[in-house]
Amino acid sequence: MRARQARGYTLVELIIVVVVLAVIAAIAVPAATSDPKKLDLAASKFAAAIRFARSESLRTGEAHGFRQQSSAKRIRVFRLDQGTSPATLVYDVYHPVDKQLYDIDLNLESLAAVDSVNLTATFRGTCNQHGNIFFDNNGTPWCADPGTTLVDSFQVDLLSGFSGRTITLDAITGRVTIQ
Repeated sequence: MRARQARGYTLVELIIVVVVLAVIAAIAVPAATSDPKKLDLAASKFAAAIRFARSESLRTGEAHGFRQQSSAKRIRVFRLDQGTSPATLVYDVYHPVDKQLYDIDLNLESLAAVDSVNLTATFRGTCNQHGNIFFDNNGTPWCADPGTTLVDSFQVDLLSGFSGRTITLDAITGRVTIQ
């Protein structure tokens, strides 16, 4: 009887397996990693916009607010013109440092980046535009449409890879925190 000869893998087969594994790793690793500094900067920019809108309401006595657009990864600060019916969001508020319109678009930022932005808000009544929040002259947050509905809770989750930051607006104190 002849002994059965064991068949091994050829060098070409081994190289193909290694290349396939390298391609899978190259795709999976960047998606799983994130730059925490970019995520932190994005969270601080969003929180600063909310804080600025509230401080402008307290400082000027006029209603100011912010529009958070999750799908666009964007937050804009506005002045609420309550002389019209319904009230109109006027985007003529300028950033105090760079003197540009206060409009943070993370798709256009090179140093601040996130993969997704999710908004969670509850109100003491019906709110038609969950991302449009304004502050009255006492710093109390309200839904902009209709402007008679108080905010009960408001938070924005910024996600990048497996990391995330949560920006929370306390409805009673107006305090904005990042976790």
